[in-house]
Amino acid sequence: MKRIALILGYSNDFKDNLFLLALQLVVITLPAYYGFINSWAIIILFLTWLFTNNFSKFGFYFKTRPLGWFFIGYFVWMLVGLLYSDNIATANVDIIQKLTFILFPSILLFNDRIKSRHLRGLIRLFYWTVFVLSIFMLTKAWINYYTQIPLLTSDLDYFTYERLADNVGIQPIYLSMYMVFAFFGVLWDFFLQPKIGLTKAGNMMATIWLFHFYMMVVLLSSRMELMILIFLISVLTFWLEYKKETRKWFPAIFKILILGSVTIILLGIFPVNKARYQEMVDFKKDYTQNKWGGRDIRIQKWFNTLELIAEQPFLGTGTGDLQDELQKVYKRNNFDVAYNYKFNPHNQYLQTWATFGLIGLFFLFGILAVSFKDSISSGNLLYVLLVLILTLSMITESILERHKGVVFFSFFLLLFGGYYLNNKEQPEDS
Repeated sequence: MKRIALILGYSNDFKDNLFLLALQLVVITLPAYYGFINSWAIIILFLTWLFTNNFSKFGFYFKTRPLGWFFIGYFVWMLVGLLYSDNIATANVDIIQKLTFILFPSILLFNDRIKSRHLRGLIRLFYWTVFVLSIFMLTKAWINYYTQIPLLTSDLDYFTYERLADNVGIQPIYLSMYMVFAFFGVLWDFFLQPKIGLTKAGNMMATIWLFHFYMMVVLLSSRMELMILIFLISVLTFWLEYKKETRKWFPAIFKILILGSVTIILLGIFPVNKARYQEMVDFKKDYTQNKWGGRDIRIQKWFNTLELIAEQPFLGTGTGDLQDELQKVYKRNNFDVAYNYKFNPHNQYLQTWATFGLIGLFFLFGILAVSFKDSISSGNLLYVLLVLILTLSMITESILERHKGVVFFSFFLLLFGGYYLNNKEQPEDS
């Protein structure tokens, strides 16, 4: 038990352990089927923070940590958006959903609580949680396969895309994003940390975990997340080779080519995955012939959103009004599939600009810019990778419009931001 406690970051300080336990509850419940479970965990974290925090330096940290300003600024501008919103009911839901933008800066950033052991412990807990979740998904998929409930066209369909993700009630995009971050979390924890000597058993376990998370991203068939995974593995491979005194570029390129080839072969095995990726590269069909919401249909969503932005570029539609206004554009342009299914823009940058105007977009870019700057300064590769995962994911998904995206985005960016700034001001052995 003591070893597990050390691995998860516990110490001999009761208040610190209580705070860490509350943080862990948020991480464990993040992928929960029912979002209110994670919401209750966040409430418990907030109450624990009130009880255990030393507020004597709160003002100092608030003044000197601009990352928190952009999160809070985004939330405050959402409140301003109520002044010119017509759909107050939807606006209220959106504001409640993004309360973490004002809670997490206070809890994670405006104090000196987050240390190296907290960070490592929470990253470990996250990839353990995601691993258990994925095993549960696969187990249910096998049960569905053997019982043939529901009856599908191909037996392999039970193990891919929405059928696989439905086993835990989470959209494939969010599950895939979690799997990608878990992949790099394992890589960072086992292979990218200084002063770590792995046993053969530890090396094998880490390799199995990496392969497992890679396969889960393939099976979930979120095209953007798989491309992000392959792209970041490639960039990281070249970066690590570049840092060596003796650089061997051919083996690095060969590894990447092998990874790409294996990925293409695996995608071809599963009918749904094969169809989705074929659709992505098929430039002959237009969006009316897309079954899986491919490249062309997304581009049409973006053009329609840009048309709406052109009408109100500075202030946007206001908090809660975006979908209503977008429906009008869809109808005007006879974009029936988007109108009938009430598609959002599937791009967080366009979603923010259309809803909150240029000021809202400024706050979003501010969050990402400060996070990227801090991640580079920190020298922490997992922090850099997290920022890149989120930045790239938002190109094809409005990840801040779902609880599972909002909490993941705000919790981990501010967790890493808090750790980096605390370690910068009071260096510790990591």
